[in-house]
Amino acid sequence: MYLAELHGKLPSRIERMEDILTSNVFSLFKYSTREIFLQGYLNKLGFNISNQEANEAEFIFWPRFGDNTEPDLVLIVGDYYLLIEAKYFSDFAEDQIQREIRGGEIEAKNYGKDFKLIAITADYYYKEDKFRVLIPLDFIPHFKWTNWQQVSAFLYSVLENRKNIKKQERDFALDLY
Repeated sequence: MYLAELHGKLPSRIERMEDILTSNVFSLFKYSTREIFLQGYLNKLGFNISNQEANEAEFIFWPRFGDNTEPDLVLIVGDYYLLIEAKYFSDFAEDQIQREIRGGEIEAKNYGKDFKLIAITADYYYKEDKFRVLIPLDFIPHFKWTNWQQVSAFLYSVLENRKNIKKQERDFALDLY
């Protein structure tokens, strides 16, 4: 599927493109050597994840909360319940983040995990004004922003510095990079 997208063979509806991008990137993290890709990426974001925790991580794509809110991905890994909301060309819906926070807090509590929300956008830098209106002040310590450029830089770094990666994993990462 991801090769079809990369070659412009899929419909270009923006929401679908974001879903496919999210699926492709996090499928690499799910199906490739997790100690290299998943653990490396989460550690880069500031989450201290062990090899065992990376290998035991649970990926839940597009879960649905009780109010029908549907985040892009939840990763249950180590002590964390990580809710990932990814954007590329579109923006966050008016109360989307607040609904995801409410639902994520409930689910994290049910799992006995520390809830964190990670927003991935195409912005080149953190736009404080944008998130000031989206993220409640008391939730800021539980919020992490990153961008697709940092994902690409991470993949580039792995490909440059880890020469022992399996050929199929290297090819998959190169397709995304």
